[in-house]
Amino acid sequence: MPPTAPKPAAPDPRVPALAQSLGLPELMARVLVARGLGDATAARAFLRPDLGSLADPFAFCDMQKAVDRIRAALRSGEGILIHGDYDVDGISGTVLLHKFFGLLHGNSTPYIPARADGYSISKASVAAIRQGGHRLVISVDNGTNAKERIAELQAGGIDVIVTDHHGTEDNVAPAFAVLNPRLPGAGYPDRNLAGCGVAFRLAAAIAGSLSRGMLQSPEFAAFLAEAMAYIALGTVADVAPLTGENRTMVYHGLRALAQSQNPGVRALLDAGGLAHRGIEVEDIGFRLAPLLNAAGRVGHAAHAVQLLCANDSQQAQAAARVLEQHNEERRRVERVLQDEVMLLAARETGPAIVLGSDDWHPGVLGIVAARVAETFGKPTLLASFRGETGRGSGRCTGPVHLRAALGQCAEFLASHGGHAQAAGFEVRRDRFAAFAQRFQEVCAAAPAGEVLPMVDAEASFTELEPAVVRRLDLLGPFGSGAPRPRFCTRSVRTVGQPQADARGQDLRLRLLAEGVMLPGRLLRGMRRFEELRNGRGPWTAVYSARLSPYGEDGPVQLEVHDLRPESG
Repeated sequence: MPPTAPKPAAPDPRVPALAQSLGLPELMARVLVARGLGDATAARAFLRPDLGSLADPFAFCDMQKAVDRIRAALRSGEGILIHGDYDVDGISGTVLLHKFFGLLHGNSTPYIPARADGYSISKASVAAIRQGGHRLVISVDNGTNAKERIAELQAGGIDVIVTDHHGTEDNVAPAFAVLNPRLPGAGYPDRNLAGCGVAFRLAAAIAGSLSRGMLQSPEFAAFLAEAMAYIALGTVADVAPLTGENRTMVYHGLRALAQSQNPGVRALLDAGGLAHRGIEVEDIGFRLAPLLNAAGRVGHAAHAVQLLCANDSQQAQAAARVLEQHNEERRRVERVLQDEVMLLAARETGPAIVLGSDDWHPGVLGIVAARVAETFGKPTLLASFRGETGRGSGRCTGPVHLRAALGQCAEFLASHGGHAQAAGFEVRRDRFAAFAQRFQEVCAAAPAGEVLPMVDAEASFTELEPAVVRRLDLLGPFGSGAPRPRFCTRSVRTVGQPQADARGQDLRLRLLAEGVMLPGRLLRGMRRFEELRNGRGPWTAVYSARLSPYGEDGPVQLEVHDLRPESG
């Protein structure tokens, strides 16, 4: 369960001062102070993030080298192959660079490998590069640890510039230049950029060498807006932390998405049911990203590239229909696989769940692994075997750092990579059992991890007026690393009987405090149905406040994360 709400704290004199200085409700000022933004100047910069605050892209140690090589290719008309990845981050970054080179009248070709070819630069990638006669390759969201393939390309006179945010420091490919903020010595101050963000920093560095007339042209302004839209798609879909530069770019990207006149983006919004309204982080995560990802999962990610690169609305609508068909197939395959895996996972008694099969579709393993990990609270790895090779995806919602855990099993793996909560791996069939055993041991030895505070501030129900709750959205965008503000209110009582919501996981409640009654939804609360049916409180409630999209129970609704009984 979440930690107990903090004891009442003495009033912080910075709160009323900040509220008065910026013209904010005190509730909002309390959150800013709690999140380390008690200074008015810092708070103002946070609330209105400026793209001009992004670091100098030449802070990357290899950036000048990369820019010089690309500018030489642009001057000579040399063909550039942009090697992306089959997820939304790789797709969006690939399209961003392709559109940018088009603005400069460059000769670039977007290339996304098939999922069956494996992650990053593979044998199939090398063959395609050679067949196209390319002498310069730029990877997007991959390539850091493609040591063997990149060495082969470099030895053959083909320069590779890696833009990536994955990988480990002990196996870095000998590329012409490597731009990866996570590598020691990379030089860039923000380590949390997504792959599309790194690609944008490369474009920004090249743009710095353009004439003032080009930078001030309507065409460049249109590209910059498009780039922000792509970055919002890729950064949110990749669950990168919405802090630092990611927050700044996604802040502008959400607005660029809603206002975009790009035929492909408009068709994507139409397909996601998001036309003619503002776009939120949740819209990308639950509507747009699944459509783009579906191509790489059950079809080919090139279809998503075709959508975003469409030249007119007719072409874009046709491409969007292809993605919708892929998404329907993805849902069907996912349902079948999820039912099977859930039954198998329920029998697993160890600290982790590691399963494999010859019959599972590799394109939906990550989605199913995420649901299994959330349901059972265990790190989950699922592998799909073709012949003697298994390719898998892992997800984790707890304290285990998934990529680091796989690193401790490297002797059993052909390859691996990813993040703390999501990773991929490749394993030979004859090593899978030993790998699974070792992974269980690693997870068993992992520390439980420190539980971080989950409450920003105390609040009174009387403060939660619609106008105030609406202004809390100014603290967004909310997502990974930047949760919605969480408040606690004491001496809360429930009114009436709890009801299961439509999904059968959450409980709908009516909460009363200080004479104000508000509707709430206790997240994953069904397990407490009997307790809440028989008890009325008093409780300490920990919750986030949102404006209800429908307003059936009133304009403000509480997402309740915890209800703790109070003594007395």
